Amino acid sequence: MQNINLYQRERRSGGGPRPRRMLLGAVMVITVLTIHGAWQGWHLHAAGQAAVVAEQQAAQVEARLDVVKADFREPTLDPRLPLQLAAREAENRELQRLADHLKTLDAQRSSGFSALLQGLADRHPPHGLWLTQIRLQAGGDEMALLGLTQDQELLPLYLQSLGQSSAFSGRAFARFEIQRDDSDLLQFRLSSQAVTEQDDE
Repeated sequence: MQNINLYQRERRSGGGPRPRRMLLGAVMVITVLTIHGAWQGWHLHAAGQAAVVAEQQAAQVEARLDVVKADFREPTLDPRLPLQLAAREAENRELQRLADHLKTLDAQRSSGFSALLQGLADRHPPHGLWLTQIRLQAGGDEMALLGLTQDQELLPLYLQSLGQSSAFSGRAFARFEIQRDDSDLLQFRLSSQAVTEQDDE
């Protein structure tokens, strides 16, 4: 009978990383770490330079601020200013009053003498009294009535009639003249102010 030995010693195949590959891997890792470290170092250097520049600029700004503070003088109120302001306000009030007066004169000129003339037309002179001349000046503030009458008693009646007109309300005649002419008629003159020799001419 023959014996057969079925047991054979197997050789283990070489597994795991080879030394050459491990060396290459280590070299690559070291290279990547070196590049990363260099990049980080460059960034740190740039950040350090930026910080130095920022500190220099901050120092310059502080120096300029100190100069400005040293030259600064707090403003003070001029004691003459209130007096000057009061004077200007008084001048403005005077100018406003003048402007209002000019507007009033302009309104009187623009309106003309229509109200006074209408008042004269509404109050006809009584029979025996005639108006020969009407003078209106200064917007109607100055007025003169010249005429003739046969009876001097008609003048008060005519003035009373004019006084009832709203156009002549409150008007007072400053001068009254009457004299007899060659035709035996009475010449009269009523004026709101005293007349001058130039007016008589």
